Amino acid sequence: MTSRQKAVLALALVLVLWSTPTVFVKWLLPHYDPFTQNFLRYASSALFLLPWLCWELFRRRTRLGKRELVRLFWPSIPNVISQTVWPLALLWLYPAFVALFNKSSIVFSCLLALVFFPDERWLFRSRRFLIGLALSVVGTLGLSVLRPDLDKGKMNLAVLLVLFGAVTWAAYSVTVKKFAADIGSRLSFAVISLYTTAWLLAPAILWGDLGLLLRSPWNVNVVLVLSGVLCIGISHPLYFLAIKELGVSVCATMLLCTPIGSLLLSHWIFGEMLSVGQALFGLVLLAGGALTLLVPGKPPPLNVARAAEPVEG
Repeated sequence: MTSRQKAVLALALVLVLWSTPTVFVKWLLPHYDPFTQNFLRYASSALFLLPWLCWELFRRRTRLGKRELVRLFWPSIPNVISQTVWPLALLWLYPAFVALFNKSSIVFSCLLALVFFPDERWLFRSRRFLIGLALSVVGTLGLSVLRPDLDKGKMNLAVLLVLFGAVTWAAYSVTVKKFAADIGSRLSFAVISLYTTAWLLAPAILWGDLGLLLRSPWNVNVVLVLSGVLCIGISHPLYFLAIKELGVSVCATMLLCTPIGSLLLSHWIFGEMLSVGQALFGLVLLAGGALTLLVPGKPPPLNVARAAEPVEG
């Protein structure tokens, strides 16, 4: 098998795995509250990545000094906020809608890039990019208001939580570029995962119930651990492998397909159905995201490409 074939296989596995996080979290909600499962899923991933991190530091003699550790601390703040709010929304919403609506993070990442990165302002001179951004905005607005439950306060709160999660995920993508661009994606992610796990322990203690780990059926705990290891610990290294061979544009654009997988799984397990209007505006949002990632001449900025990744991953 050639290196390109391995990269294609890795990307295909990532697309499958990153279609599942919202489905996993929704399925686990009868057994685990969002705060507890958040911490345990991330802890499973961090423990899975820790031996690799130690080996990488030893093998490459890479130095992570105080300066690097402080820089990697900052992206963990918007990351933990994002990872906290979207599972709460699943108390009322279904997985596919959440996965689809989360893609609005591309819009916010582009706007943040305009403010914080002068070297990326050339994007706003690209007609294709502006059309894609406009389509993404229209799709986001359509998904927000074209719902049969607009009169229900809890549903509106849940939608706002998803939107806030998308904003903070965009902020995470921006801070990763600003503070960790020269450290390396895999190394940065492993350290940020450890920080995020530590952050998530506090809400798990305050509002969750860590004792559920001992009281829940063993098969539920297996699903919980696997969801963290597969969707976080394994998917990210596979994605970095695919990017190295296939490029950022191809991989980030393909990730826009993951809500389709979420919809198929959610329909099978929970009977979720999107209305015709929601499906159309969702496609508009995804098409807009694809256009922003496929601007001719240069690869998309790191922060915009990271925003295309599943918030739930």
